[in-house]
Amino acid sequence: MTVLALMVVLSMTGCKKSYTITVKSNNDAWGSVTGSGTYKDGETATISAVPAEGCYFNSWNDGNAENPRKIVVSGNAEYVATFSDTPGGGGSEPTGTIVQNAVMDADGNSYDAVWIGGQLWMRENLRTTHYADGTAVPAGESGSSDTEPFYYDYISSDIPLAERGYLYNWPAVMHGEAPSNTNPSGVQGICPSGWHVPSDAEWKAMINYVGSQSEYTCGDNSRYIAKALASPTWWNNSTKNYAVGNDQSTNNATGFTAVPAGNYNGTTFYNAGRYACFWTSTRSDNNNSSQLYLFYDYPDWTWSPVGKYMGYSVRCIRD
Repeated sequence: MTVLALMVVLSMTGCKKSYTITVKSNNDAWGSVTGSGTYKDGETATISAVPAEGCYFNSWNDGNAENPRKIVVSGNAEYVATFSDTPGGGGSEPTGTIVQNAVMDADGNSYDAVWIGGQLWMRENLRTTHYADGTAVPAGESGSSDTEPFYYDYISSDIPLAERGYLYNWPAVMHGEAPSNTNPSGVQGICPSGWHVPSDAEWKAMINYVGSQSEYTCGDNSRYIAKALASPTWWNNSTKNYAVGNDQSTNNATGFTAVPAGNYNGTTFYNAGRYACFWTSTRSDNNNSSQLYLFYDYPDWTWSPVGKYMGYSVRCIRD
């Protein structure tokens, strides 16, 4: 057979690329999975989640709850089945229990989560550039807006993107939904399916719980809980007693891992290493919304109304 003839035969047979589908369980004791393998481009793969006795399948980490689930293969992909030991995942685990690969965003990034006082929080800053419905979040290169959504990348920060995440203005966080201060907020906003933007009330529920547990407080002061929430790295150093930046190796007793990603004011990135700032779904007034923050030189957690154009970090909480 000539080279030309061989090329024609290969073209006619339609040589297709192969891709790897990886299927995992978030907890092997709660359930197992099937469907991992190598598949041809365009082939249909079936993945399944099999809960252990007394346990329950909740959803895949991209929010899809179909089980078994058929997937048309178009590239390498990973799917994580989230199981729980209570129906619908409504129960909780002890504070500090980490759920690996608990959720996947629209860009395919997986996030670990941590149980704190009966709430399941993402323990990583959001870093998606798309909403769960596939709509792109515009990249903000310069300037600001309190009406148009933007995300910002603090590229001058030494903190890796996987840890610092992106910064978002409030319109990007809310995705057109109405503000809320209920618990739960009911605002999915920029969060993946099955998760939502926490309200002031939800943040305060978590913080009040942490302050009620003596193992998470400093100096017998129920308000001094910042070290229990802060990551053990990336903070500026402090010599103040109980401050986040003082002996960082003792931080993060809860596992929340708040990273000092800083913020953006429409013209300048600043405060990396100094502040961890998080949006809420709660509006303070027509021009401002509520944010919560940790400061490297302070032992407490602080609330503040800020302009909606500001760029801050986002943590999501499970529905």
